[in-house]
Amino acid sequence: MMHSSRSRLTRRSVIKGGLGLALATTALTTLGLPMPARAAGKKVIIGAFTDGGLTPFKQKIIPQAKEAGFDIEFLEDEYGVTLEKWFADAQSGAGQYDLYLLDDPWVPQFGAANVLEDLGAGGIDGADKDWIGSMIDMGYWPPQKGPRVKGFEDAKPTLICVPFVGDLQTLTYRNDVFTGGAPKTWDEVIAKGKEGVAAGKIKYPVVFRGVSGNSIVTSWYPVFLSFGGAFFDDKWNPVFNSAEGKASADFFVGTMKQNAPSGVVEFDSDQEGAAILGGDAGAIIQYSGNALKADDPAQTKVAGKLDFGVVPKQQSAIAQMGIFIAGVPKSAPNKANAVEFLKWYTSAETQAKLSEAGSIPVKRSAFGIAKPGNRLIPVALQQLDAGALPRPRTPDWAKVEELLGIELNKALQAGSGGGAALDNAAKQVKDYLTTAGYY
Repeated sequence: MMHSSRSRLTRRSVIKGGLGLALATTALTTLGLPMPARAAGKKVIIGAFTDGGLTPFKQKIIPQAKEAGFDIEFLEDEYGVTLEKWFADAQSGAGQYDLYLLDDPWVPQFGAANVLEDLGAGGIDGADKDWIGSMIDMGYWPPQKGPRVKGFEDAKPTLICVPFVGDLQTLTYRNDVFTGGAPKTWDEVIAKGKEGVAAGKIKYPVVFRGVSGNSIVTSWYPVFLSFGGAFFDDKWNPVFNSAEGKASADFFVGTMKQNAPSGVVEFDSDQEGAAILGGDAGAIIQYSGNALKADDPAQTKVAGKLDFGVVPKQQSAIAQMGIFIAGVPKSAPNKANAVEFLKWYTSAETQAKLSEAGSIPVKRSAFGIAKPGNRLIPVALQQLDAGALPRPRTPDWAKVEELLGIELNKALQAGSGGGAALDNAAKQVKDYLTTAGYY
């Protein structure tokens, strides 16, 4: 996904807002009663945010869903407004949607507020071995593994969302610059990229997003993971300013900036995509939205010169996951239809069709079909097997990301001081989480 978060929802607000609604609606699921459908037929109203990663679903899968008897209404909004809009819909019980296609870091916010249905009670099998394990894990609240926020330490994990599109970061690189295949390390990205610049093939070895907030954090995150960084300890103490984290931040705001376009501090998805698709940059870490355009001559000046690989490593080759994930609000007007649609959509048969359409599936069997619709799909599986991690499972991730993004952006503007930026951010995050009652 290529987006920037503007959410300011907090854990306190989502929990406070969700308690009343929870008391009114838990009977449907905890008693195991059938979920009602008010509308006739198989109408399903899907809310989504605009993203190129959903294009194959819209173009190829929705028509097949209609052939299967579903009456799909697909409503899109800009990313920056969807979280608060949908959360207001869920809290108020307005019932404008049957299905939300969430960004996965939002799951803890909706989970803490108890506004999504228990899909396991609806008959969706979260234990199916065909799921990509790291993806289905992201649908549980509280999380089945790792630290939990206060108030949910002893709660039973409930399947409130199911993976919808298996988006994650991978490397896109110029095959006329990196002629030996995908660069294996960050040092190789820079060294070979400089050779490409000297040869007049590209203008910059690398490009990334530098805008404060979600954008810069998303671009730095795979570098951070590859250097061996970890974000929190098991008590929610920030540890991202470890020696490994600081080394990654210094590399990011120093070496990477020196080898990127001069305006990279102000780059977001549009400028980043233009640099790689326009032929200026040698390599990029990105989600599938832009990567899917790599072979389309109408959208790139270098069709045939862009290949895919796993992210470069320093210690490990680990990417950030950012899947589309689907939840059914307790206020959904056609709840039973939505659950039936999810069962159809996540079946091995439909997932194979999604892979044929060119989108990254969420079931492992769909990666193995004879003719996946995009060259990115087998590389995405290689990345999953090499390593791909979600962002920390806390309802307060948006605030943490905002604080960190401001400090990283300041260091990027200066072209140095990445380690000091992480120290500043760690103190601010600790203070914020203390106020929020984490310790």
